[in-house]
Amino acid sequence: MTSRILAAFLVLTGGLIIGALLPLGFAMADQHRRDYQTSTLELARALATTAEEGIEDRDNATTLPARLAMVRREAEGGDQAVVTVVDRKSRVLVGRDSGLYTPDRVAIGLRGQTRVSDLGDRLLAIVPIGAQDERVKGAVLLARPLTPLRERVDRLWMRLGLVAFAAVVTAVVLTVYLARWVGRPLRRLGLAAEALGAGELAARADPPRRPPEVRGLAERFNVMAARLENLIYDSRAVLADVSHQLRTPLAALRLRIELFAEEARSGGREADAAEFEAALDELGRLARMVDGLLAVARAENTTTPPQVIAVTDLLRERVDAWRPVAAERGVELLLEPGEPLTAMLGPGRLEQTIDNLVDNALTATPKGGHVRIGAGRTGHRVRVTVADDGAGMSPGAMAEAFRRFRTGRAGGTGLGLPIVHRLITADGGDVTLSETPGGGLTVTLDLPATR
Repeated sequence: MTSRILAAFLVLTGGLIIGALLPLGFAMADQHRRDYQTSTLELARALATTAEEGIEDRDNATTLPARLAMVRREAEGGDQAVVTVVDRKSRVLVGRDSGLYTPDRVAIGLRGQTRVSDLGDRLLAIVPIGAQDERVKGAVLLARPLTPLRERVDRLWMRLGLVAFAAVVTAVVLTVYLARWVGRPLRRLGLAAEALGAGELAARADPPRRPPEVRGLAERFNVMAARLENLIYDSRAVLADVSHQLRTPLAALRLRIELFAEEARSGGREADAAEFEAALDELGRLARMVDGLLAVARAENTTTPPQVIAVTDLLRERVDAWRPVAAERGVELLLEPGEPLTAMLGPGRLEQTIDNLVDNALTATPKGGHVRIGAGRTGHRVRVTVADDGAGMSPGAMAEAFRRFRTGRAGGTGLGLPIVHRLITADGGDVTLSETPGGGLTVTLDLPATR
């Protein structure tokens, strides 16, 4: 946020500098040039007036240079000027060695014209003498160095540059202050939200006094966190009560039916015994369904923070645990070798997920088939695959596989894949289903990798 605000302020400040300071600087520099030209021209005219008086008094050889020197000293910056005075016959009266005399320049003044031109390092003013009475008596050539003008313009741009620099520094300081003023409570609010998401139900934000919008947001977050804490605690209490209240009568009912089935077999009532056995099968399915529903509810209401899980080691342990079961069913359980991988998951969730997937795969795979488990890294994710070569699933069944009670096999509860989906997505992972090449089902788990 700080970088975006800073960029916006810098763009605004740069726009103001380009749109205001630069035109102002060019205008003031041009004004300085015009003022310098005007002052040079005024000095040249003053010298022309003095030279006209000297010519009329015929003291050009004696006192005219002194008079001109006095005028130059009285003018601002005039002591740096170089002057050449010529009469109407183009004879140089003053400043013979100044280097200003050329026939073309003198001709301009003798024609009664006034001109100011830039010589590169000097500014040349040509003014006629006595042009007011329509009789030109000569010309004054005045050259002033442009160094004072350039120094004045450089000082102008330096001052404007300091103003622009001060504006940029002020914008940066103001941006950082505003960003911290707004961002600091937002960061604290973000940490509180992260702690709440990681399972710390007592996490709360500290509402700042200002800005009021952030304070209101923090207060609403605290209200939400308190309600969420109450809901989760109530949900946990309900789960505990349901677990106790359902399992106890189911166990008692199973015991009674088993006793009735034993009495029927001992009494020779095989038909009744078969009915009791069927009831026991349905009761077992009901018990599995209750356990599955409780597992889904726990996965949805879990708040344990994720931790680093050694995925490769865990897969090896679960394959070793399930390999005897797979051998008993005539299915080969394979673990594809790979590099050591770690992921961020809640404790126990990946074990339960792999157990559910392997159980489903072994159930769906015929005798002589294979179940393959592999893992690898894909970008910032760890990808775990469980592939079997069983009957597979249709596209329609895959689309509804994560919905509860959707099952494609007899005796199934339709809760295995929903449990897997809840466990993996609770920590930011993803679960997808696809067809195994050659037939079967492949379950892909994309898990958040450790940083």
